[in-house]
Amino acid sequence: MDETLRDFCRRTAAQVFEESIGLKQAVARASTDLIIDMAEVVVQAFRGQHRLFLFGNGGSAADAQHLAAEFVNRFQRERIPLPAIALTVDTSILTSIGNDYRFDDIFLKQLQALGQPGDVALGISTSGSSPNVVLALRWAREHGLQTVGWAGATLGDMDTYCDLILHVPSRTTARIQECHITVGHILCGLVDEILFGREEHPA
Repeated sequence: MDETLRDFCRRTAAQVFEESIGLKQAVARASTDLIIDMAEVVVQAFRGQHRLFLFGNGGSAADAQHLAAEFVNRFQRERIPLPAIALTVDTSILTSIGNDYRFDDIFLKQLQALGQPGDVALGISTSGSSPNVVLALRWAREHGLQTVGWAGATLGDMDTYCDLILHVPSRTTARIQECHITVGHILCGLVDEILFGREEHPA
């Protein structure tokens, strides 16, 4: 690689780091209390023997699976498994629904089969308007599930059906996703501390 191209790559990398850091700082300023509220909703569900369902498309599907694994296995402390389910992982379910009905129904029909009042539905969409995420959140809201959403800057259909929704102030998908997974890790840590760390952090 010649030095001109290397300099361009350095500038590009520095710009991405600055944008990502700046967005995370903006989310921290605007949404820390909201993230705590989301953690309380998830804790209430787990304490009541309810479940957390996570879903999204593409990179957001990967985030849903990643965070479900943190809850079911562990995050940073040793503790019992927690009942989180990513609705993005069963290829037979996803392809049969997509083939026999519509791709828009892939999360909806799973919630119809599995969701119960008191569960939490966490939908992730950088656009805030993914039809399959919105349909699932709408059904969840109408059937007694707590609904949580993570989106980008744009207000969308998710806002109508979420009890709590976090907006990342960006329209760049990659930067939004970087904030979403940071928020997800904060959520995992807060849930662990609230449920299992009180003896270390008394009120």
